[in-house]
Order: sequence, then C-alpha cells, then structure tokens
Amino acid sequence: MSFVSNFTYFIMNRDQLQDTMINQILDDMDIKTMMAILYDSMSEDYDKYSDEEIMEEVKEYYPHILEESNTN
Repeated sequence: MSFVSNFTYFIMNRDQLQDTMINQILDDMDIKTMMAILYDSMSEDYDKYSDEEIMEEVKEYYPHILEESNTN
C-alpha cells in the first residue's frame, strides 16, 4: 500500500476512531468532571460576546436572572 493509500485509509477511519475515543472518555467521566469541562467551554464561548450580546442572550432565554439581580 502506498503512502497516499495508507493516509487515505487512516483519514477515512479517523472519524470512527475519534468518535469511539470520545465516547470512551465520556463513559469514563463522572458528572462533576463533565460539568467542569462544559462550564469551561461555555465560559470561553461567552467571553467572546460583547456586553450587549450577553445581555440579549440573558433577556431572551433567562429573564429571571435579571429579575433576581434587581431584587438583591
């Protein structure tokens, strides 16, 4: 098998390998670890939002947060 054929074979199976590995990692995690990873990922994403964008997100999906902060 040539290098190109080997490379193509690896690439074609890489998705399956990656999927299997990720599922195994998730199966091995407890809920606290999953929550910590998800929190970090979401925090990174929201760090990219402007103040206005995050305020709109809160208003649209979690308006109770703003109501709670006004009562404190």
